[in-house]
Amino acid sequence: MRVLMTCQPFYSHLVPVLVPAAKALRRAGHQVAVATAPAMAPHLARAGIEHLPLPNVLTLTELVANPAAVPEGDVRQASSTLTIAFAGSLAGTFARDVLAVAESWRPDVLVRECKEFGGYLAAEKLGLPQAVLDTSPYSALNLPMVRDALNGQRAELGLDTVDEPGHPANSLLAGVVPGAWYPDELRVSSARYYRPDSPAGPLEKSLLDLPGDRPLVVAGLGSVAHTFVPETPKVLETMITALGELPCTAVVALGSDPGEWAGSRPGNVRLMSFVPQPLLLESADLLLTHGGFGSLAEAIRTGTPMVLLPMFSDQSHNAARTAKLGLGVQFDAEAVTPASVAESCAEALRDPYRHRAAAMSRQARACPGFEVLAEDVAALA
Repeated sequence: MRVLMTCQPFYSHLVPVLVPAAKALRRAGHQVAVATAPAMAPHLARAGIEHLPLPNVLTLTELVANPAAVPEGDVRQASSTLTIAFAGSLAGTFARDVLAVAESWRPDVLVRECKEFGGYLAAEKLGLPQAVLDTSPYSALNLPMVRDALNGQRAELGLDTVDEPGHPANSLLAGVVPGAWYPDELRVSSARYYRPDSPAGPLEKSLLDLPGDRPLVVAGLGSVAHTFVPETPKVLETMITALGELPCTAVVALGSDPGEWAGSRPGNVRLMSFVPQPLLLESADLLLTHGGFGSLAEAIRTGTPMVLLPMFSDQSHNAARTAKLGLGVQFDAEAVTPASVAESCAEALRDPYRHRAAAMSRQARACPGFEVLAEDVAALA
């Protein structure tokens, strides 16, 4: 079977979820290729996955740099505009590029991540069965908002319009956290829940000398915030200052060269440009995060309590749900202070959070692995 996978050119969607799914499909004997922007080539090459570059698909950095793509002003407005664009004109561009590569690659089934609608449109046009990797559960709340934009693209591709907002998610929806994490309003009959493959080691040697006499805190704001949120350096400085006040060892992902960091440098905080978060969380006591779903899913898998500082998009929903389940503490990133962050980290390091996080981790580890996802995708064809 030939499986074509599509993904927005976001590291956080591609590498933690789509790539492990692609590898599982290949282990099952299927031929797999990922269609996405040319900029994702290095990540796919490292994973050994065939890349079908889509020449007209832009990265988020390129879109934000284009004044016509995102209006100036509040980041929430910009996020809403991009959400509609990803289901409208950008989805149409993506779909046409997918249709072009599909002429020669000839897929039997299409697997996409949930924020990527070009693959949905292309699969509809080609009459292919499709599955959806749920890399952002709360993005389902946007489906009514983007229905008209999607219908506009369906019409341009010669497809009938649809009235049901949830139509793009009517096929197999593959969750990557336990079903218990999902609130009732996000549960659909087509959903099944899986356990992504554990990250490959080894852990880099530079992290082996971290002290073992105090809690280990991993912190960062993901791979998108630096592009999308001008206040990101200020939030990072607040986090670093707060961690410096705690009796802990902290490792913070800056997303840039630590040598160029102009902020504080507490002695108990190690600053890195990139942190191997999935591996390091295996031995961490706390994750201080923006609430992106990729980081949240990794912490659920490892049973790591969280302190969440949501900044945009679905992060506030993710944080609220996680806090409601007792897996972490939620903040408004615009109103935090070093003292309040330090206090919340100290709270989340206490037993009730650790015990609840461990219980959710057990549920995650009880889910079938991606080898079962490969079987379920094959059954669609």
